[in-house]
Amino acid sequence: MPVSAPKHPLQLALLLVPLLCLVFPSAPSAAAERPTIGLALSGGGARGAAHVGVLKMLEKMGIPVDYVAGTSMGAVIGGLYAMGMSPDEIEATIEEIDWTAIFQDEPPRQDRRIHRKLDDNDYLMSARPGVNEEKREVNLVPALIQGHRLDLALRRYTLPARAIHDFDDLKIPFRAVATDAVTGEAVILGGGDLATSIRASMAVPAAFAPVEIDDQLLIDGGLAMNLPVSVVRDMGADIIIAVDVGGPLRDREEINNVLQMLDQVMGLVTWRNTQEQIDKLRGRDVLITPPLGREVTAADFNRMLEAIAIGERGAQEQEVALAALEIPAARYAAYLERQRLTGKPMPVIDRVRVENRSRLADAVITERLDVPLGEPLDPDVLEAQIDRVFDQDNFESVQYRVEETPDDETELVISATEKSWGTSSLQFGMELSSASGGDSRFNVGAAYTMAPVNPLNAEWRTFLQAGEEPGLVTELYQPLDPLERWYVEATAGYFTESLTLFKPEKSDDPSAKYLISRIGGSLEGGRNFGDWGRLGLKYARYAGEADLRYGDPGMRGYGFDEGSLGLSFYLDTLDSANFPRQGWIGNAFALTSRTEIGASENYDQAGFNLLKAQSWGRNTLLTGVRMAGSFGGQEPDQAFYRLGGFLNLSGFNQDELSGGNVGLARIIYMRNLTTGLVNTYAGGSLEAGNVWEQRSEINGDNLRFGSSLFLGADTFIGPIYLGYGYADGGFGALYLMLGRPWSTRSSD
Repeated sequence: MPVSAPKHPLQLALLLVPLLCLVFPSAPSAAAERPTIGLALSGGGARGAAHVGVLKMLEKMGIPVDYVAGTSMGAVIGGLYAMGMSPDEIEATIEEIDWTAIFQDEPPRQDRRIHRKLDDNDYLMSARPGVNEEKREVNLVPALIQGHRLDLALRRYTLPARAIHDFDDLKIPFRAVATDAVTGEAVILGGGDLATSIRASMAVPAAFAPVEIDDQLLIDGGLAMNLPVSVVRDMGADIIIAVDVGGPLRDREEINNVLQMLDQVMGLVTWRNTQEQIDKLRGRDVLITPPLGREVTAADFNRMLEAIAIGERGAQEQEVALAALEIPAARYAAYLERQRLTGKPMPVIDRVRVENRSRLADAVITERLDVPLGEPLDPDVLEAQIDRVFDQDNFESVQYRVEETPDDETELVISATEKSWGTSSLQFGMELSSASGGDSRFNVGAAYTMAPVNPLNAEWRTFLQAGEEPGLVTELYQPLDPLERWYVEATAGYFTESLTLFKPEKSDDPSAKYLISRIGGSLEGGRNFGDWGRLGLKYARYAGEADLRYGDPGMRGYGFDEGSLGLSFYLDTLDSANFPRQGWIGNAFALTSRTEIGASENYDQAGFNLLKAQSWGRNTLLTGVRMAGSFGGQEPDQAFYRLGGFLNLSGFNQDELSGGNVGLARIIYMRNLTTGLVNTYAGGSLEAGNVWEQRSEINGDNLRFGSSLFLGADTFIGPIYLGYGYADGGFGALYLMLGRPWSTRSSD
């Protein structure tokens, strides 16, 4: 039957549509052919590494992910995956990161400026409340960790996504979950800076400083929504794979101290909101709970690789449910090709801009930066330079970002923000030494440091000490150039020291005890050598008094004047001031005392003190030597060198031996027993040395020998030691010490 031609244009259009579809078939989207899959990753600290194991299993099975949302550590893993990193690359990143260092704000001690290292010769605690002079307020820091090194790490690994400000434009659409610190409501971050959003999601209250985004003060998302099931659903996921790595709650018998109670309270909060989100799962949704148990805790960052393997096992336990989500191998290969991060080189920097939000001169920041222009950015070099800026001790944060300018140039922006709680600070501390022979020392101290006094970061520090050796000292430290290569330091005050004299061969029988007091000041100038050394020339002038507290008949007090000119060199590359594992510390000095510059006596002294630390595994060996002598005139008693005490000829009382010349060699072994909030150690020492009145008396035949066994603990108030020392001649002593036995404070 013949077909009549269409008489109306609409009829023609209707006829052509199916023909055009046959000629130009459309390629239906993956979403039209299969349900979309969303991934919800919970917080859980180190346990969150299990998410990587789940991702590995999903990729082995060929299961695509169309949406990702994460909380806290889930935001870290989810953000990196959404950006295009593979599970293997994320695992390599976890293995690469130094998790001990990343949760500290300060640069490694060996990289700190030498002026700050010299503060470790005091016994003051490192914790310092801030002082805001304008408001006349004393403020505690907002958190134990400001997140300086964590910010740098997140910035480094998210650099490939630096130009993406809408998280829907990532390889996989992504959301990070944080909590509004004011309202307690969940805040869903779907745009902005990826590194900052992840950092906000993991800002555990009191542990990490909160993050401010769009006038909201944000903290860890686990407080409001630890498992973001509803977020992924709202993004458009038809099927959700939820991964819960939250820790188990403690039993009654396991809550025995304040830390365990705080952990339980946090666990209860996250457990409750996690259950609310789990209740939102339905139909074909899959819940994966890796069997981490109590094997890996939220703080076990040294066991994250174990957590990855456990996460993979947890996903395998849901293999039957997951199998329904697999897609054909060819289609999955095409999906991975689109999802993977292409190998983009590091950005080539055309210019550098500094945002200085502090009272320091711009040059203090800019002269510590040396970014080659026209070359790819080197994150290792840049982070080391930023650490040197942060080490000025005035900044709450020093961050960087890479921006594309309107004229198609790549700009590196360094943003340095002054401490909001105050750049000046208070410090407190206590020192204690006690020996069974009867000698003891106890002092408490407090210091107020005003900084910066001027744009070159001068510091004015006043130290007050009470106890057996009271004193009040104030000092002004003034850098003479932005890089702090040259300096001057003026000191004035009153300070005292105890001096106990013992009868020869009777360490438990003091013959006299003096309190030596000095009032006066000194002026020093010199050269700092980067972060490892200082050379200084000092003139000191003091009026002194030796007050006899008790003594044998015929002993009496006396007065004296000190006027000296001294040259000193200080070396310090130790990785820890309390229980070092690597590095050197030492000093060398030469001093001349002359009546022409105010002294009571003419004499010359010189010497050195050197200690080296080296480690293997949990074991540390410290080897040291000290030698000093007098080279003209007759030095008074208060200028004698002293030996005796814990690790300084153990077995004798502190400073029991005194003379015009001194020599000491020592070997100290320590083994790290436990790590955590308090590191503990056990060790022992062998020491040989003596003091001599005349250099002609120095020989190996009259050496004294000491040894010790001890336990130590690195606490928040300082290193504590309990030990027993034994010296030749039958001298023995029990020691209790709070302080650093290798401090060079009084070695010269």
